[in-house]
Amino acid sequence: MKTALKLGPDVVMRLLPHRRPFLMIDNVEAYERGKRPTLWSSRHVSANEPVFEGHFPEMSVWPGVYTIEGMGQSTNVLAILHFVELGMVERGLAPDRLLEGLRNLELRTRFHPGYRPEVQTELETIMKTALPSPTSALGMSAAVDVKLLAPVFAGQRIDFTVSLTHAMDRLLRFEVRAEVDGREVARGVMKGAYGFEPRSAIATGD
Repeated sequence: MKTALKLGPDVVMRLLPHRRPFLMIDNVEAYERGKRPTLWSSRHVSANEPVFEGHFPEMSVWPGVYTIEGMGQSTNVLAILHFVELGMVERGLAPDRLLEGLRNLELRTRFHPGYRPEVQTELETIMKTALPSPTSALGMSAAVDVKLLAPVFAGQRIDFTVSLTHAMDRLLRFEVRAEVDGREVARGVMKGAYGFEPRSAIATGD
């Protein structure tokens, strides 16, 4: 079942190592677990993006490689949620507690009065213990087969949809898609070998 998350960029940066100006996801909109885990995310393309100073003068065309990178970063987030949930199930924990913890973290970033510190503490414990054996990095060594179907311009929002279709250990295959206003602008397949470090997969410090 598709579950709304509504996680903003401050929470996204707790899940990914990427930072501005190379952070290509503004929001994680929703997540669906199951045999075909799927993540929905988005990126608002501002006219103030540094890349538009040279790409191109008098026509603010978003580089296609940035759209591809946004889909790739979305697969990273999806893989983290998927592996953490698998680890939680192995330990007899309800996977919904992960999503609850992330939503609570979003409340913290907004100084929302509904934020609960005890849920934050549980999230830290989950992220430290629920992933597979640690490695030294988080990332994706990938084969990318993506078609760019239409240009993206400043002022538009890109909606990413990524689905995990096959997994063998840490070898993963994703189907990826990007849309603007319901029109498909890119689609394809990404394959990769992932490594995760539980203690740095999410930053939990103040």
